[in-house]
Amino acid sequence: MEARLWIAAFVLALAAVALGALVAHRPATRIDVAAFALRGQALPLAVFFTGLGRWPVLLGLGVLAFGVAMTLRTGLSSVVILYGFQVISQAANALVKLAFARARPDGWLVIKETDLSYPSGHATTAIVFYLGFALLAWYSPLPRAVAVPVVAVLLVCVVGIPWSRLALGAHYFTDVTGGLLLGAAFLCAAQAVILRFASAPAAP
Repeated sequence: MEARLWIAAFVLALAAVALGALVAHRPATRIDVAAFALRGQALPLAVFFTGLGRWPVLLGLGVLAFGVAMTLRTGLSSVVILYGFQVISQAANALVKLAFARARPDGWLVIKETDLSYPSGHATTAIVFYLGFALLAWYSPLPRAVAVPVVAVLLVCVVGIPWSRLALGAHYFTDVTGGLLLGAAFLCAAQAVILRFASAPAAP
């Protein structure tokens, strides 16, 4: 299983790089143009979801997850590993942005983003952090009456955060896709490390 996860991580990371090479220095693709239709939709909700991808929120949720693991007396190493991969994934995301140097789309709404566009760091966070913790919660010893709503909320964030970047005009659709691919690569790597070193179960 670990070998499969590492292979998947490599393939997904390669796909993210390949997509960046394909779109970064060309005009917006047809799907990018089509996705412009999402701009301006439900702006207050989009601002909320975008805020969930920023470090103050992630730090607070990480501390909460750490506290829950301490209370349950299990899964602490899994929480630490996953949060560590969240930090590493954002550092890698920043390097990939510098490598491709894709400018942000015009027509941003509410929040002006000043860094580069490909790939979306928020989309990467949606996968590594929110989907990662959804998996940990699902396979944790939490009662199902608690785990199910927690996982449901986290999965809403997995969808809502990438959508918010399009609704705010902060990214092209291909930026978000690249961020999701990169996030999936790091989540696979995180799960492989959790399987190797952590006592709590990871996703099968």
